[in-house]
Formats: sequence, structure tokens, C-alpha cells
Amino acid sequence: MKPIILIVEDHEETVFGYTRYLSRVGYDILAATTLQAADTQLNSSRPDAILLDMKLPDGSGVDWILKARKRVPDALIIMITAHGDVTSAVEAMQNGADHFFSKPVDLVELAAFLKKRLEFEKLRRRDEAASRTGELSDPHFGNSPAMKKIFELVSPVAATDTVVLLQGKTGTGKGVLARWIHEKSMRSSEPFIEVNCASLRGDLLNSELFGHAKGSFTSAVSERQGLIEVANHGTLFLDEIGDMEMNTQAQFLKAIEQKTYRRIGESKERSSDFRLICATNRDLLNLVQKGAFREDLYYRICVFPIVMPSLQDRMEDFSSLISHILLSMKAKPMEISGGVIEYLKAYDWPGNIRELKNMLERALILSHGETPEIRHFPGLSDDATTSSNQENPEDLESREKLQVLAVLARFKGNTTKASKVLGISRASLYRKMGNYKIHAQIQGEDSGN
Repeated sequence: MKPIILIVEDHEETVFGYTRYLSRVGYDILAATTLQAADTQLNSSRPDAILLDMKLPDGSGVDWILKARKRVPDALIIMITAHGDVTSAVEAMQNGADHFFSKPVDLVELAAFLKKRLEFEKLRRRDEAASRTGELSDPHFGNSPAMKKIFELVSPVAATDTVVLLQGKTGTGKGVLARWIHEKSMRSSEPFIEVNCASLRGDLLNSELFGHAKGSFTSAVSERQGLIEVANHGTLFLDEIGDMEMNTQAQFLKAIEQKTYRRIGESKERSSDFRLICATNRDLLNLVQKGAFREDLYYRICVFPIVMPSLQDRMEDFSSLISHILLSMKAKPMEISGGVIEYLKAYDWPGNIRELKNMLERALILSHGETPEIRHFPGLSDDATTSSNQENPEDLESREKLQVLAVLARFKGNTTKASKVLGISRASLYRKMGNYKIHAQIQGEDSGN
């Protein structure tokens, strides 16, 4: 998106000159011939920079800086002063101006200054966003039919400003996909701001979203920008929006429709131009029917719904997902054996990709960074969990017994399949079963082949 420049100047020919040159070098231009008109522009837009003349028909530009700085604290404010008017330039800087140019303005020099400072501001905002929201990894789409359909949907919508609603079970990668959509959008150079609506309630969520004025509630010891404000020109990602309280829903609906909002404890309206992506693991229509989610908000965010498949619905991607996750953990190059892969596939994975990632991380710890084996994935079986009450979990033989029990249970006593997954011969499996006195537990169930 092009940066927006607001020109506050009462001479039409000067405005025309600024507009013609700056629009040609890559800026969108807004203009106001009075301070009142400039106030109106700030009600409906959020400029990245303001070129402000010193004297306007309805007041002093120098005095107006204080007001503008409160309305758009991140905007670059450049004062245009009369030639040699050092006193006004100093006063403008004291009131919050970032720089000043004397008339007649060298437009080439002005454009170079704007480019440098706006790029610096963009990097600052991205650093701030990263410090407040953390990093997310790239998604792994895979080649399963389920994920190919997702990719076909998400590729064209990523380049637009359309509101996207990501639905699906917990741990399916909705947040990671939201980040990918942002990075493929026209707003990719701007902040990606994530808010988890399930982890914040009441004033805490309102304050995080809208910001607050100093003293607006007990813990508001200073004024604070909301993440809606930080997301200006970027993407706002609301995770678990189904958990947002009704009062906050009403306020947020206005922010979506009008791109305006108020900080807690303020009457002044602010604006923010953000792209919205939402995610939920809940049935929003069911919540609407129960009166727990606003119907108007639902239809406002359900513009482009995408349902993320569970891990069980994309098992064709299982091996490549494991490789991708290990790579993201900066593990040394390793190839998980086919037996281990088959053993892991037999698990239901109710926590989906998030659970798989956690299990792999734990396995790497247990294997001391070496290639994980089946014994490094304890706890995937109810049989193992039940038996652990009778055995010492720290004992190596006990853990091996639990693992053998788990694999045999998964393959219903089929020793051929179990030995393959365990990575041992069928004769070795029978010896272990004899040593651990577990043969009787599967007697009569072994199909042999």
C-alpha cells in the first residue's frame, strides 16, 4: 500500500505542486486548506506523514501540532516555515514536529527525507509488533487433497483485503496460515498483530484492542496504544474470536465497519486501516442461535470462510510435516524410520499439528538430539498410561515393556506388524514378550500375518 501524505496548506497552487510531484514518486495525497478541514481528514483517515504550513486561515499550524500529535502519534509531521523563520521552526519542533523545511521547498529533498523516515518508521513498527506478538513459522501445505483445496482457496484471497474466517479444530495451524496470508498480501511490509480473545476478558481485552487513557481504570497508570492502532496499514488477526464477550463484540463491530474506535476513557474517535483475519474452533452459527455471538458481527467476518482439516484428514502429509517441524526446531538433519512413522500414524492426534510438534520436541530431548525412536514417544497409548501406575516410568525395561504393549495393542496382537514398527525381528519380539510375561495378554489374538 502507498503511504498517505496529508497536505495542510491554503494556497491551491502550492497544494497542486506538492500533489503532482509526491503522487508521481509513490504517495497517496490528501489535502486540507484549513485546520478544521485537517481535523476532518484525521477523523476518516490515518496519514503516514503531514506537511503543515505555519499559518492557516483558522489558526496557527505550530499550535495545531500538539493536537495532531495526540490524534496520530506515529505520523511524521513536517513543518513548512517562512524562509529564515528559525523561531517558528524551533517552536514547531518543541510542539512535536519531526522536521521543518523552509520555503521554497526543494521537492526532491523533501521526497528523499520522506522516503528515509517512513521506511525507518515502518521498521520500528514491525519491531514493536514482533515484540508484542512473537514470531510464527511458515505453513507447510503438503500435497494431500485436503490441503490442496485449502491452497486453492487461500492463494487468491491472500492478495486482497477481504476478511478471512479460519475455522477448524485446535492445533490445525489456523494462526500460521493467517500469518502466511498476511505475508502474501499487499500489507506484508506492515505489522501482523495477533490477539487471542480467549486469554483476555473484560477491560483487559478492550484495553489490548482499543488502548486506554491514563487513569481510565485501576491499573491504567499511563496511556496505551491498542493493537488496532498498531495494526494500522497491516493485518489484525483475532484468534478464538468465538470467545469474545458480547460487549467487546459491539465495540469491535464498529471498528470493522467504520475503521474508527475510541480508547477506553476517551471520547475522541481514532481511525485505523487494518485487514482483518479471524479464527475459531467453535461453531459460530450455533453461538449466534444461543445468543452468545452477534449475528451482525458473524456475517461481517464470515466473508471468506476456510475450514482447516485435522491432522487425521491429511495423513498423506504426515512424513513431510515431521520433516518440516524438525527443520523449524533447527534439529540436525535426520530421517525418521518408517517404523516410527507408522507407529505415530496409529495415534489419533486430537491436538493435531500442535500436539505433533510438542511430541517431536519432547522426543528430541529424550533422544539427546539424535534421531528419535519409538521409545522416545512415551504416553501415546492409553494402555501405556494405565500400565505406568504399576511400573517405574524411569526404569528402561519398564518403558520398553510399555512400548511393546502399546504397539501390540494398536495392531490387535499382530506380531508381524508390531515387530516391523518396533524395528526388531518377530523372534526378538517373542523373546521380549516372554521376558516381560505379556504373551498371555494377547494369546489367541495373533493373526500371524
